[in-house]
Amino acid sequence: MGNSSLSYLPNALVIEVPEIDHQHARLFEQLEVFKASCIEHNAFVSEEAEAIFQILVDHCATEERLAAQAGLDFGRHGDKHRLMLSGIRKRLDAMAHPEADVYGLIRYVEYWFERHITEEDKGLGQQLRQSARLSEGKQFVDSFPAQQSSY
Repeated sequence: MGNSSLSYLPNALVIEVPEIDHQHARLFEQLEVFKASCIEHNAFVSEEAEAIFQILVDHCATEERLAAQAGLDFGRHGDKHRLMLSGIRKRLDAMAHPEADVYGLIRYVEYWFERHITEEDKGLGQQLRQSARLSEGKQFVDSFPAQQSSY
């Protein structure tokens, strides 16, 4: 993903974990592509919707991996991801019905993701950064040879 995708991520939603911020930006970029495609075709475009869903699945896996590597408890956060993915999957599947509201789906995904970043991912970012600083400090201390006492 190029840096141009980062322009899709509002500054207020940056959590200062580059891998996660890039995925967030990619999601917002894909949402814009999806909206434009739906407007252009005046219809639901399933390929674009599935691309958004796959970005979300990958993103959830990334956050879980980073949390596990940092030794963080990800249970509650992971539960929220699973609920969100299930809800979006149901809404995507419902798009097969003629009365389906594609713009309602877009608003739901945008709202959920912005709220999730603000309420959950900002805290996760802070924990990941803190864990990284602690790890760097430990590695720095561990790089010194054990001192031998000559007494």
